[in-house]
Amino acid sequence: MSLNTIREVTEITGITVNALRYYDSKGLLHPTVRNSEGRKEWLYDDEAVRRAKRILLLRRIGIPVESIAIVIEKADKMDEVILRSRLEELREERQFLDEQISIAGMLLLLDEISSDAEVKEELLDKMFEKTCLDE
Repeated sequence: MSLNTIREVTEITGITVNALRYYDSKGLLHPTVRNSEGRKEWLYDDEAVRRAKRILLLRRIGIPVESIAIVIEKADKMDEVILRSRLEELREERQFLDEQISIAGMLLLLDEISSDAEVKEELLDKMFEKTCLDE
């Protein structure tokens, strides 16, 4: 079993020292070993490093810290429910962003294809009807 210092874990995972301490305070990730003086030298084994990576991945997809505790501690249907729910939220966000990107692209194209204000207004009205009123 190899042990990594808190600094090594930050290098391996990209998680800051403050975040590791925060995760410890929330009960998500504890050092495997603390020296005799308590908290001055925290050491993490390979399993703790894997756990840190999982926490980071869950945070990157927007799972709140409170839910991460459930996902990590109760590796059963609850984590599946939380992850499926977040996946659906992300898909909805992506659809919304795709729509925004499309509208922004159409607005840019509108400016590029016509310098005639009357034509622009007519095209803008049609675009508005298509994108905003068809919902």
